[in-house]
Amino acid sequence: MRLTSSREESGMDPSAAPTTHHEFASVDEVPVLELMAGIQARPVHGERITLAVVELEPGLRMAEHRHPNEQVGIVLRGEFTFTVGGETRVRRTGDSWVIPPQVPHAVETTGAAGCTVIETFSPPRADWSDIPRGAPAPGMWPPR
Repeated sequence: MRLTSSREESGMDPSAAPTTHHEFASVDEVPVLELMAGIQARPVHGERITLAVVELEPGLRMAEHRHPNEQVGIVLRGEFTFTVGGETRVRRTGDSWVIPPQVPHAVETTGAAGCTVIETFSPPRADWSDIPRGAPAPGMWPPR
């Protein structure tokens, strides 16, 4: 039985060098991106997806925005109010969401301690490559 790679299945040249490599890291080893005042992300990028641990400070308000990426996430700790496509919901620990590409959404943290979420984006967040990377540092999650 011959195994095919995802590169072959997608029509890409399987002999071409991949754009990424295998990587294992603790979240504390991932450089921090300050996406805006009050939002820090620790992203890991693959060929087809970005995964990020994102921390939002208490009282944060992110204005409505949209992007070409599908966005899927889950709350690890805390809570926030999410408005997606005109529908508003409170998201708490264990809650998830799916936002299709180009759907407007806004966030307001409502918990006293802010919140931490895991978010995935597909295709990868190429726009984040322009944001200066800070030094790796422990975040609020995982608990220590």
